[in-house]
Amino acid sequence: MTSIDESDIAAAQVGITAASMDLSGRQYLLIAIGDAPSTTAKVAKWARDLASAHRAVALYSLPDGADIADLIDTSTVGVRIMIAGAEYEVMQAVAVARAAGILPCELFIHISHVDVISVFCPHCDTATRALARPDHTIECSGCARDLVVRPHTSSHRAMYLASVA
Repeated sequence: MTSIDESDIAAAQVGITAASMDLSGRQYLLIAIGDAPSTTAKVAKWARDLASAHRAVALYSLPDGADIADLIDTSTVGVRIMIAGAEYEVMQAVAVARAAGILPCELFIHISHVDVISVFCPHCDTATRALARPDHTIECSGCARDLVVRPHTSSHRAMYLASVA
């Protein structure tokens, strides 16, 4: 085994991290955000896979992504970060990691479920949280314009991008 490759839609749909996690890292931070059974099961599988490859693993279970920055600040060069949880929280965690200088190839995610997403309005620069998916139309909470949610995401803003409908 040279990498962890899940190749499922849940890991690939956001498109802002590595397609597979290489095993060349010096340390692996496995982070479960929330307590959904599919989240904890995914992180447990990652831990087993990495243990069988004799890799150093630090496992964290967080109620939300608030402590991600602290975990990254205490990590070492060569860290790989693997995050599982609800889409909104995972995207927030990815944005924090990217702001800290973590590269997309050093991140690996699994979206266990979708509750709400954050959508960026290009007209008024407002973020709107909504129960929506790409190609849905929502109303912007800032300018009240109708927005079409695009499948494109911003790892720096932790949002889906939209266009005015």
